[in-house]
Amino acid sequence: MDPSYIYKILDHPPPTPLPPTLPPTALDTKDGFIHLSTASQTTFTAKTFFGQNTRLWILKLAVEALDGRIEWLTDPGTGIVDGCPHLHDSRNGLGSGNVREVVEVWRREGEDWLGVEGLRGLED
Repeated sequence: MDPSYIYKILDHPPPTPLPPTLPPTALDTKDGFIHLSTASQTTFTAKTFFGQNTRLWILKLAVEALDGRIEWLTDPGTGIVDGCPHLHDSRNGLGSGNVREVVEVWRREGEDWLGVEGLRGLED
């Protein structure tokens, strides 16, 4: 079953209030699509790509409100075996029309993102 929500991890706070369209991250601009995670993948994504950060902002996105095409990438070489969502060809990107919640999470110095409760409690 496809999830109702997928997530975008940011290493900086989004503006408040959220604009209709957030600027893309440098990685998303470079790759030409928006990197996303399912609820269960957020801990792995945070640990793998944001391991140096102690504070993150998680955008909870309503899948039905996203425009564009979601492709699911599986890459066993990086540990992604159950498909990681990527949003391609979005005209609207991410913003107030599809972000349902912004969750701020912290980890203590020396703590692993895998154990952070705020990431483990996200819904699909």
